[in-house]
Amino acid sequence: MGTLGKVKLAALEAAGEDEIFGLIADGKNASDVIKHYNVGWNIFHKWIAAGEGRAQRYDEAKEMAAHYYASQAQKIADEIHQIEANVNSARLSVDVYKWKASKASPEYDVRQRDVAINISVNDLHAQAAMLLNSVGGDIIEGELVEDGEEADGD
Repeated sequence: MGTLGKVKLAALEAAGEDEIFGLIADGKNASDVIKHYNVGWNIFHKWIAAGEGRAQRYDEAKEMAAHYYASQAQKIADEIHQIEANVNSARLSVDVYKWKASKASPEYDVRQRDVAINISVNDLHAQAAMLLNSVGGDIIEGELVEDGEEADGD
């Protein structure tokens, strides 16, 4: 790291975790903090990695920001009933805050999760045959008879 990088890193150290993480907890995103302190992403993340337990405290600040974003979404949704406003604009604002909250904390992620399940009937049949064999059951061989047809043999 060059001299300029060390100076910028020292500026973050001088500001301290309380101030920087306070900004994040109050709803500022990392880009706002980086711009405020005139540092780049690389320096900011080096600063986070340099302090013992700092990454966890950063995550806690983002968690607090998620609560802020969720409360802002609720506030906008509540205010829309009290004033004449463009409903679509308010809905968009609420969606943006909900998205920000979900990105800051997984507890606010309300998207549906798709679950894919693949079932092979042949595998199930083979498993059933093995299970019958293991308990001494007989496998009955036969033919499929459609309604209205008579089976051969009797």
